[in-house]
Amino acid sequence: MTDKVAALREWVAGLHEQPVDIAADTDLINAGLLTSLQFVQMVIEIERLHGRKLDPAVITISSMRSLAAIDQSVFQAA
Repeated sequence: MTDKVAALREWVAGLHEQPVDIAADTDLINAGLLTSLQFVQMVIEIERLHGRKLDPAVITISSMRSLAAIDQSVFQAA
């Protein structure tokens, strides 16, 4: 995993008052770690970390479902 993934993990964890354990393959949506609004905010955070806007075709539920999926579809695909 990259520094960008570590930063994104920290960002998601920071959304919660209680500590949360987020593995690379944790389903961020089904685990209740993100609301729909937070999902949109996460896309903005990913763009900030990535340093550019994402291609809308990349923003799918499957490509944003876990940190590993985000790493593969966004950070490593660049």
